[in-house]
Order: sequence, then structure tokens, then C-alpha cells
Amino acid sequence: MKDLRVPNFSYPESSKPIPEKLKDDAIVEAIFEVRFSTSTIPEVLFGRISEYRPWENFKQSSLPISQIPAAVRQMDPNLRYQPVFALIDEEEKRAVRIGANVISYSRGAPYVGWKAFKTELLDVIGGVFEKAKGLSIERLGLRYLNALRSDIHGIRSISDLDLRIEIANEPITGSANLNVTTNGDSDTACTVRIATANIVQGNLPPDTSVYIDVDVFTSGQGFATTDQGFVTEWIEKAHSTEKVHFFQLLTKPTIESLRER
Repeated sequence: MKDLRVPNFSYPESSKPIPEKLKDDAIVEAIFEVRFSTSTIPEVLFGRISEYRPWENFKQSSLPISQIPAAVRQMDPNLRYQPVFALIDEEEKRAVRIGANVISYSRGAPYVGWKAFKTELLDVIGGVFEKAKGLSIERLGLRYLNALRSDIHGIRSISDLDLRIEIANEPITGSANLNVTTNGDSDTACTVRIATANIVQGNLPPDTSVYIDVDVFTSGQGFATTDQGFVTEWIEKAHSTEKVHFFQLLTKPTIESLRER
């Protein structure tokens, strides 16, 4: 297995056609995360979020990390932004996870399309601004996890991507794990992780050959906003950025063969 990291590489802005929709998308999970500070006591915030109308019928559960004392979580930077409480809609594979300084919203396959998913994200944004007082957003993230399959997408290996990885002029065509970060100091920084299925942990659909994780996030030093309108505009911008990075990895013939007619 090769594990390569290429910082601050830049793609052309729009060198590939970007379809509105694929006839068979590769998305296994889409995740939106907001990290924040607030004057609201965590237990009060959890109660308000659990009663928020869009999620009031979700199943409630505590996460294992909730057993660690709150003071310890706040002191440890690896734990500070970890959720401790979850609201789950098992039927539609939706989840809201909440911590003292974080809220995330995820939806599993089948993906409902951007129009519907954006409406759900607007509920997340509206909810956190309504329920958390003295709110300051410290980080935003929009992440799509994709499983490309040999049977559905015609991707049998990384060699079928519009990607060439070499070491000493020798192409890498077997197991690989590549991490590329672009626009690292912007409000739409993006890390793309490309890995062969044999090294990815967790359940993937049958015949998955290549896993592509596209994570768009705010990365500017000292980023903070209290503007709900900025966050709403950001998710649209982040989604467009995510699509550019994903489709840059597919060849034009592959894109045409997958485009919904």
C-alpha cells in the first residue's frame, strides 16, 4: 500500500463537464458539520435541539464519549469537537449528532439529491442559530463519501480514474491511499482522499473498487462568523466545490456514460 500526501495542489476550476445528476450516484454518506462556541449550557442546548421540530421524532441516544467527564473533553483538543448525543432516523438513514461545541447532520444512501439535502441543511443552520445563544461559528465542513463500483460505474481500479500516480516513473496501479489538499487557507479548502477498497475500513457496497472522500471546509486561520446568511451561502459554494473535485477524478467518457439522460 502506498500512502501519499500532496499539500496545496490546485485543480483547474472547471476543466470537466459537471452533470446535474448521475443515473447511479456513488454517494454512500453526506455529512455537514458546524463547530461553534456558545453561551448556552450544553445540557440546555441538547434539550433544545432534541425538541426542534424537524427532528422531534428522531430516536435519542447517548454516544460512548459522553462517559468522559465534560471538563476532560473541553481540555483535550481531540475531544472538544466530538459529539456526545445523537438523534437518529433509522428509516431514512439520517442522524444529528451534538456536542457542546459541534453539531453534525448526515444522510446515508440512497442520496436524496442536492435540492432536498440542502433543505435539510437549512434546518440544521436555522436550528443551531435559534437554539444556541451567543453563537460564533468556528468551522464549517461539507463532506461526501463515495464508493465507485466496477459493476455500476465501470471503475475497476484507480487506473480507470483520470489520475496518474508514479514513483520513479513507475505507475502505481494497485493498492493506494492518496490525500490531496487544495486551497488550504481559504473558506473552501478541500481534502480529497482516494483509496482502493481493500484498505478502507467499514462497510462498502459490493464490487466497490475505489473510495473517494471529498471534504470541503473553512480553513482560514482565525475563521469565525456570527452571520447566518454567510453559512447559508457557504453550503452552496462548498457543494459546487465538492462537485468540481469529484468529477475531476473521472474521465470524460466515464462522466458521459453515467450522466442521467
